[in-house]
Amino acid sequence: MDAAETAPIVRRTARVVGLCLLVIVLDGFDMLVIALTAPALAVDWGLSGQSLAPLFAAGVIGMIGGSVFIAPLGDRLGRVRVLMLCCALFGVFAGLTALADSYAGLLVLRLLTGFGLGGAVPNATALISEHASNRQRPLMVSIGLVGFALGGMLCALLAVPLVPRFGWRVMYVIGGVLPLLLIPVLHRFLPESPTLRSSTKAPAEKFSQRVRLLFAPGLAGDTQRLWLAFFVNMMVMFFLANWVPYVAQQVGFGPRQGSLAALALNVGGIVGPLILAVVCQHLDARRVIGAAFVAAAASMVGVGYATGSFGIYLAVAALAGFFVFGAQITLHGLAAAVYPGHLRATGIGWALGCGRIGSVLGPLLGGQMLNSGVALSTYFTGFGAALLLAAAATFSLTRRALDGHET
Repeated sequence: MDAAETAPIVRRTARVVGLCLLVIVLDGFDMLVIALTAPALAVDWGLSGQSLAPLFAAGVIGMIGGSVFIAPLGDRLGRVRVLMLCCALFGVFAGLTALADSYAGLLVLRLLTGFGLGGAVPNATALISEHASNRQRPLMVSIGLVGFALGGMLCALLAVPLVPRFGWRVMYVIGGVLPLLLIPVLHRFLPESPTLRSSTKAPAEKFSQRVRLLFAPGLAGDTQRLWLAFFVNMMVMFFLANWVPYVAQQVGFGPRQGSLAALALNVGGIVGPLILAVVCQHLDARRVIGAAFVAAAASMVGVGYATGSFGIYLAVAALAGFFVFGAQITLHGLAAAVYPGHLRATGIGWALGCGRIGSVLGPLLGGQMLNSGVALSTYFTGFGAALLLAAAATFSLTRRALDGHET
């Protein structure tokens, strides 16, 4: 295939990756905004750290529902339609959060926002992987999925000047308007998957059939390993994302330093996936990602012992972001390769759903940590040890996870 023939394919792939990146940036913004507004919210409403934990968890519980029930619709209705639906859901409910006047109302709105957030990433991942070659897939998926960390970084950058001046509600106005503005852009410019075989005429029982096929011979073992790796690492990732800013303030660094710590975490979370994805193009991706999980375990231990110096705390937070976010994002590329096209959104969605069960535990355990009196280093070391299970699961994925396929 000469340059004239490949140029349109390259442009289409770049457009898909770019637009999916925008969706995931806003997904990350609206997921992590609660962590960046929590200190101001706690002061405004007189909430304790333990009271904040359910607010963190509510969005993640909603994401489980979105991953399990909304994401699989992409295999039947099309990736692009479901991405637009998800943007509408999390845009509307994030915007309404700016009007919340009670703790219960805020809990419900975070839950509903999470429902929209949960369906977006599996379909964006599937769409990118289906427009990329097998060799390009790890890098293209990682470029798209660093949007989650970019969204967190954008949220941190805006929170520093805006929250002290305008209050915490302004962040939810931003998080509500931007996804709604993106919907017509997706409708106009985002091409549908070239390998999607499902249609709107698929029978209603197709959903349960697709779920059962995840455990068909040849897939069952990898499905179980992916679920374990997603569960453990997302538990750790959301523990970090939600509590690193708050912990920074609890050990005496101050609100501004808390936002900077979140920024450092997300900078690491942007650089890590891209570097790991490039390495995955040249080496066995299972070994690369498994080794990243081991390094993530070591970095978690480092975070727990780095509370005496803000400079060291920033450095180890960035390192934790590099390996924890990096391993998670590149793991999406492996998941996309494991499943055939007609199961891809379902497979990734259910793996993410399982992972998000773990990510509910992360914020909740963080709340218990702050009220238990146990040393921070003990909790961070425990989370680090758990990451070794994710490493073992990734190392043992079958060769199928490297090859990929389109059928």
